[in-house]
Amino acid sequence: MMTSKERVLTAFAHKEPDKVPVDFGGMCTSMVNCQVVAQLRDYYGLEKRLPRINDMSTMTAFVDPDLGEAMGVDVQNLDNFGDTYGHHNDAWKEWEYRGTPILIPANATLHDDGKGGTYVYPEGDDSVAPSGHLPAGGYYFDNLERPEEEVDEDDPDLSGNVEDYMLASDEQIAFHHKKLEEYRPLQRAIQVIPGYSCLGDANNIPGPNIKHPRGVRRIADWYMAPLLYPDEVEEVFDQGTDIAIQNFQKYWDEFGSDIDIIYICGTDYGSQNSLMMSPDTYEEIYLPYYKKMCDWIHEHTTWKTLKHSCGAVYDMIPLFIESGFDALNPVQCSATGMDPQKLKDNFGKDILFWGGGVDTQHTLPFGTPEEVREQVLRRLEIFSKDGGYIFNTIHNIQANTPIENIAAMVEAVKEFNGDR
Repeated sequence: MMTSKERVLTAFAHKEPDKVPVDFGGMCTSMVNCQVVAQLRDYYGLEKRLPRINDMSTMTAFVDPDLGEAMGVDVQNLDNFGDTYGHHNDAWKEWEYRGTPILIPANATLHDDGKGGTYVYPEGDDSVAPSGHLPAGGYYFDNLERPEEEVDEDDPDLSGNVEDYMLASDEQIAFHHKKLEEYRPLQRAIQVIPGYSCLGDANNIPGPNIKHPRGVRRIADWYMAPLLYPDEVEEVFDQGTDIAIQNFQKYWDEFGSDIDIIYICGTDYGSQNSLMMSPDTYEEIYLPYYKKMCDWIHEHTTWKTLKHSCGAVYDMIPLFIESGFDALNPVQCSATGMDPQKLKDNFGKDILFWGGGVDTQHTLPFGTPEEVREQVLRRLEIFSKDGGYIFNTIHNIQANTPIENIAAMVEAVKEFNGDR
């Protein structure tokens, strides 16, 4: 029998492993809502333990090793050192989320908005404007746009956007060494984010982790910037790419092949029904920099590269492959043009599909357990052929998802893998 690490690397080699590898919580876009994590721990009869928040933006929690074992996972997230708001995930304090006690980073500062909602502040500094807001009755913290200045359309200054790209600190490296020693005995494939290497990710455009964000910080403005100010955008990407590669070098020197997968980019290029930019724009402005990152990794390390993009990105996939991405997540089969069989037939030899296992917008939260089982088995049959697949839901498991449906999903995977 293969170890989890061997199973995942075999799938990346586009060969069929002994079982389809599985991921829940192995990276930032395959997480589970914190309230659901607490419920799953109860369902599987695990030790009572408050969920630790992975990221306060999404209110997802880390899937601890014992819960991962119960769910049959093969990928281990080397816990993110920081979250969207610049909090550090190395010390904790208790907070209540929709009636469920959870653990949030100790340096998080939260204030009531006076309307039943909650503000959160960059790096916990409430001497500056809040950078996130959980509305009354809400489930997530929404990033707030706080541009320090208006964009000068004739002479835009995008230098502030380079502040999104930061060199990994010694403190972060020490944190990941500690986590690696903790998780090494699991023999799972290790995924890590060495630092910010996304190019124009909507989650980061407002600078939620920066106390005084400068540059183009309104999301609508940013999506126009590559067309209006291509030279300035390319300068930001050029500097950001160099910083990202410095982080890759530092992590290779420190961890080598103990790490298996690098999460490069969470920038979304698709909506439910269409692309958010033309393939020509991606090819001209984004592709050269992602290719530079991926080429460096493939030439200097043993790592595999992971690209996340939601939505109807069928026409972008050839460009993702050309960029050098080894895997694509979340494989949003519910989006226009993202038919599972068509994806596998046309691209399955060139890129690993990570996700697509069950629809988290409809089937998993609102279907019956039998409908969940049927969709999971059907997707596994399509995607697992000839390797090149890691099972996961389509993006994070959301709040209020019935536990019996999640259990039906897990059992269906075990059924397909012959573990029942």
